Amino acid sequence: MTLDRTRPLFIRLLLLALLVLVPPVALLAHGAMDDFARGLVPEMDKKAAVVGRDLASSIERAVNYGIPLDKLHGMPEFFEPVLGANREIRYLAVTDRDGRILFISGADAALLAPFFSSADFDIAASRKALIDNFVDITQPLMFKSALIGHLHVGLDQDYVQSRVLEIGVDIGVVTLVSLLVAVEILLFVVTFNITGPIRAASTVMDRVRHGDFSATCGVTSEDEVGRFIHTFNAAIRYADGLFRRLEAYLDEVKTAHFDKTVVERVAEIESRIRFLFRFSRSSQPEVVNEHQATDIRLPLFLFVFAEEISRSFMPLYIRDLYMPVDWLPLEMAIALPIAVFMLCIAAISPAAALVSARRGSRRVFLIGLAPATIGFLMSALATNVWDFTLWRSLTAVGYALVTMACQSYIAQASRQQNRTQGLGVYVGAVLTASICGTGIGGVLAERVGFAATFMISAILAVIAGLLIHRLMEAAQPAQDAAPERRVAFLPLLRNWRFSALVLFAAIPSKIALTGFFFYLMPLSLMRSPDTDLGDIARMMMLYPIAVVILSPLASRLADRMGWKAGLVAIGGLIGGAGLVLPMVSPDSDLLGLAIVLLGVSHGLSASPQLAMIPDICWTECRNIGQTNVLAFLRLTERIGSVIGPFLAAAFIPLFDYTGAVVALGWVVLGMSTVFALLSFAFGSGPHIEAEDTE
Repeated sequence: MTLDRTRPLFIRLLLLALLVLVPPVALLAHGAMDDFARGLVPEMDKKAAVVGRDLASSIERAVNYGIPLDKLHGMPEFFEPVLGANREIRYLAVTDRDGRILFISGADAALLAPFFSSADFDIAASRKALIDNFVDITQPLMFKSALIGHLHVGLDQDYVQSRVLEIGVDIGVVTLVSLLVAVEILLFVVTFNITGPIRAASTVMDRVRHGDFSATCGVTSEDEVGRFIHTFNAAIRYADGLFRRLEAYLDEVKTAHFDKTVVERVAEIESRIRFLFRFSRSSQPEVVNEHQATDIRLPLFLFVFAEEISRSFMPLYIRDLYMPVDWLPLEMAIALPIAVFMLCIAAISPAAALVSARRGSRRVFLIGLAPATIGFLMSALATNVWDFTLWRSLTAVGYALVTMACQSYIAQASRQQNRTQGLGVYVGAVLTASICGTGIGGVLAERVGFAATFMISAILAVIAGLLIHRLMEAAQPAQDAAPERRVAFLPLLRNWRFSALVLFAAIPSKIALTGFFFYLMPLSLMRSPDTDLGDIARMMMLYPIAVVILSPLASRLADRMGWKAGLVAIGGLIGGAGLVLPMVSPDSDLLGLAIVLLGVSHGLSASPQLAMIPDICWTECRNIGQTNVLAFLRLTERIGSVIGPFLAAAFIPLFDYTGAVVALGWVVLGMSTVFALLSFAFGSGPHIEAEDTE
């Protein structure tokens, strides 16, 4: 059984969008980047000349005050902000008339000294030269119309190429995000307007084929499919009208005819017609709507997309909002909003699930959008960490309501299907939104700023609400009428297998996710001067991509081999080992590898964790329901989501950022090792019930 029945359609639409979107974008981007590269070189030379003239005028002013050129003080401090503000300028240097270096910042003096001493700079004009990997723009320094030295502005020869490559990667990310968004929209349009109505028509046709004319298709669209179904419904109503006329005529014959034999014969004909054909008793045929899990996919995708946009820069934004407080260090202040967000989701989710089951998914979705949208808007306007924490907690309330409403809708719409297929729709939408949001968030924040990016999140949330309001009303499945019964979850913890899964697999997984991926990763990468927000976003995209690729493979492997506990154990060990890797070197490439291994870890272990529940909690699933057991697992694992940021923050003062990643890795690796050892005693299957009752 496939996890998601929409997967083949998704893949076909992805290939279609790939063929339609990528070639023209690639051609346009190639031409634009060529023009950009040709135009950037002279602009860089002009900028370097302007910077050189400004610096030279400041130096000449100091010399005119009577300070000898070689006696100037504070030149490195004078050069430092210029180098920091202009990434393309690699060095600034001052030489005397003979080419001897007096001051230099940004490059090794021994590397440039031979070039400066051998070159002919004895001219009072600006000039351009190639020195090793640098483009040297020289400005003369004058004192009373006499040449006393030169100011050198060194440009990186590879800067244009690196900028073109960076822009190309950004275009690739935007194209990928556009591609996935287009596919999600196409998938929604196809399933909501085509496959759903056709499936409803197929259901009604099958009933008609068996002589049942008591139902029509509930489709109101005016497209080709809608016109076909309107015609089909008209045919059913026409047949229903003929039956009513025939029924009236038979009643008239039975009432008006005096021959008993004729009356009996008419009654026999009437009885046979009623046996062969079925029509609505009230002359109002039943309306058949095809409820699908995919009805909710696009609004869910847009909402999660809105939340994930801020993922790549969240700690950086909190750092900018921080105002020093004696009792709250910066590291803990950054962890606070992230942990509170996770805590609020954990606290609200159970109540949100109950409200969704009783009040309806559509209503709860719309209710949840209000605090979420306000939270996004006010997060953009926050002035300190306390404001931001408050608005993030409000966003978390909305997030819990919306996601639980979507899960409730999927559970109801998938009642006649395999529930795992509905779960696949939810997981697919969330992971796709995570790839898109993480990738585009860094690009947007780099171009328009943190606050404007939160505003975009609010706009996306409003669009999701409009979709629900306008399109989901007719697709709302019927709610359960049975009242919810109170379920006791604490006895679950007496099952040592379940407790081991929670403590040594689920919680470490979330500690790594929130402590490393959400908290430490952006901060660690941003410490490198060559890393910008776009680089962080692109590296963080590796995590959801790895999860998307490996999750289906892990699900198939677990189903075929039955080695669920082993996959969970291997996944945990891989994730912990990945976080320990930076102890070899703090290089960003190893941090990128750690992200990939974390994605591999969660891709291997997430689905088998859920699949283990019927085996290790067989009795509990029978007594309180598998859905309740899974809900409790999700609730308890969020303990790790809350602990992770605070644990990472506590490690930073002790071990620095890279050391904090490694320390967190040792914690995750140690707990995963315990689970790996315990997993050998797990066993599998319903035999556990007999073991528990002995």
